[in-house]
Amino acid sequence: MNLETRKLNLINWISSVQEEEVLARMEMVQRERSDWWDAVSGADKEAIHEGLAQLDKGESITRSEVRNKIKEKYNF
Repeated sequence: MNLETRKLNLINWISSVQEEEVLARMEMVQRERSDWWDAVSGADKEAIHEGLAQLDKGESITRSEVRNKIKEKYNF
């Protein structure tokens, strides 16, 4: 069964649902699947964009470099 057929089957089933609880659960699933980016604050979005720009410019360090800096800073 292809994707379009599956979607149509779900649409048909949803249109026949009479139970409030089933619809409420489906609405909950819909809300959970909303784009997480919409919930990110403006400041966090800015920081993410800045980090991505730094990566594009090659301004990054490896995981082992991060671990070494933490070890040095906190005397691990």
